[in-house]
Amino acid sequence: MGERGGLAMDEKEAKVRELFMKMLEDARKYAVWEKFYAEDMKDFHEVVQWKFGPIRGYQVFDETEYSFKIDEEAEDPTLVLGCADLDLAYQFLNDEISHWPAFVGTKFLVGIKGPDGTIKEKKIGKVTGFAPGNVPTASSAKENASGRQRSISARLVRIPAFRPIFERTYDPENSNDVRIPINESLGTYENQLIPLAVLEYFINKASHVYLFPVCPCRALANCENYDISLGCMALGKGVLRMKTFGKISTKEEALERSRLAVAAGLLPSLGRVKSDTIVYRALPEQGDLMHICFCCPCCCVEAHSRDSPRYLREWHQKMEGVSVTVDEGLCNGCELCLEVCIYGGMEVIDHVAVIDREGLDRCKGCGRCERVCPTGAITITIEEDGVDRMIARIESHVDVT
Repeated sequence: MGERGGLAMDEKEAKVRELFMKMLEDARKYAVWEKFYAEDMKDFHEVVQWKFGPIRGYQVFDETEYSFKIDEEAEDPTLVLGCADLDLAYQFLNDEISHWPAFVGTKFLVGIKGPDGTIKEKKIGKVTGFAPGNVPTASSAKENASGRQRSISARLVRIPAFRPIFERTYDPENSNDVRIPINESLGTYENQLIPLAVLEYFINKASHVYLFPVCPCRALANCENYDISLGCMALGKGVLRMKTFGKISTKEEALERSRLAVAAGLLPSLGRVKSDTIVYRALPEQGDLMHICFCCPCCCVEAHSRDSPRYLREWHQKMEGVSVTVDEGLCNGCELCLEVCIYGGMEVIDHVAVIDREGLDRCKGCGRCERVCPTGAITITIEEDGVDRMIARIESHVDVT
């Protein structure tokens, strides 16, 4: 019996090794077929040591340069990933992990090189669980660009082996989300502030309304700038499946929260968001649940998107017809716009703010930069039919009735 058990273990180890070798080799093919590989890997430098039971190997990502070794350990890794459990290793390498929240509850380990050069391994949920964005300041944003300050999640999403899990979690093909600017310069829609008019449209149309008592991002960050009680809400039949903190509420309560949030300077975002549906246990995801968040510039969890590869960024859409421009003659290079841009769509080059240099398509038209610009150098505008087009696009992805 012990011999059969040993044979089974040998076979399991051999299969994991086979899948591991394929993963290492497939990363080279990924660099060829992924259209935005050069863009996604810019400033990405990572030496990833893998450990699956007794199996070892490592990958070296140096922007677009890639290499790997099997049966060896890296001299100076920046990340250590893997697990002792060969069953879990098989599930990961065979792409059987259903989505990210399911993965962070496993015994998969992550080791991060600290400032002192040592690596401490922790369960993946301990270092990559839900956490607020804590948007970098202008100075740390520059450090962020070199990779030194990137979060562990922002580092993992660029490693090809993790892409299938993140794609299933965020489902960028079906998820669709828009940030609605609250800038007065955009004018009104049907004689109301644009965000209030849009929110009222969907709230009044919704079959059910669900309110969260707090904003998770601001609560976790102990936000001192904005009211944590102005939390998220959800609309549609899908709220009946939600298993999380919060309650079914009235449309009047939802409308009042919307007014208070916009008055406080919080930006609404709304749409169909697969990852939130998973986190709040409202599965199966059927396109009948709209998530609405009211985000501050200091704690928003979406801040990680500044370092996300293109495949994850595209489900955050700019509002239809919205344009953001910079008057170079008025810009004084103060960098205040960098402090509030959570998407990494703004740079200051030669003392002048530049939006989406090299066509990176990071700017989501949230308008925060215009509101803080001291010289009026930044302008946000919207085309006449922009709101109608945005509503039509969101309704094509999610039904709140």
